[in-house]
Amino acid sequence: MTSVVRPDPAELRALPAVAPFLVRPGCRVGPRTAVSTGLAALDDLLGGGFPRGAITELVGPRGCGRTTVLLASLARVTAGGALAALIDAGDGLDPGSARDRGVALEQLLWVRGVGLRQAIRAADIVVRGGGFELIAVDLGELAGGGAPVAPAAVVRLQRAVEGTGAALVFSGLRRVGGSLATAAVALSPARAAWERGGPGLLRALASQARLVRARDRAPGAAVELVWAA
Repeated sequence: MTSVVRPDPAELRALPAVAPFLVRPGCRVGPRTAVSTGLAALDDLLGGGFPRGAITELVGPRGCGRTTVLLASLARVTAGGALAALIDAGDGLDPGSARDRGVALEQLLWVRGVGLRQAIRAADIVVRGGGFELIAVDLGELAGGGAPVAPAAVVRLQRAVEGTGAALVFSGLRRVGGSLATAAVALSPARAAWERGGPGLLRALASQARLVRARDRAPGAAVELVWAA
């Protein structure tokens, strides 16, 4: 005997809203507007870069290359004449290194040494102020094992950035956005690549970037990021 299930009309009306979050493995949707990370391999992994109007998380242990990725992204944005903001919770940015990496400091708003809670508040103010293409919140190691970020604060941020042209990126030891983040990438500890046949000369550093959350593609894909030492 065959049983027939008749769907509730209310459930059918809800399907269009749910559909964007249902992704079959290997299925790709149309291109979305994104801010380039400055790293071609990472752009490919994310489907174009950091999505605009959404939260992206970049997580990994110390020495995984999180700072390098942020600087590459800030350099790409500011080199094109757009404005970027860095909420530097732990005051870890070296302006000289940033300039050497191509960041146009005159195009960068640097909010430094504000701590964990104030960093979230500062990000909210910057997002609502508008005019920035990329807003990076570098939590460093502050959100490692200490007081967690209040979920309500992340909800406010997600609502504030939604519908804007800005990409909001959290960088830290662990994720703080949870399901409110549109994408999340985990970086592995960086590995050294040495010159072949040379006297122990360091050629480059490499780290694996793995997609752990995405709303338009199945997670699990990984790419290798390589940068000069």
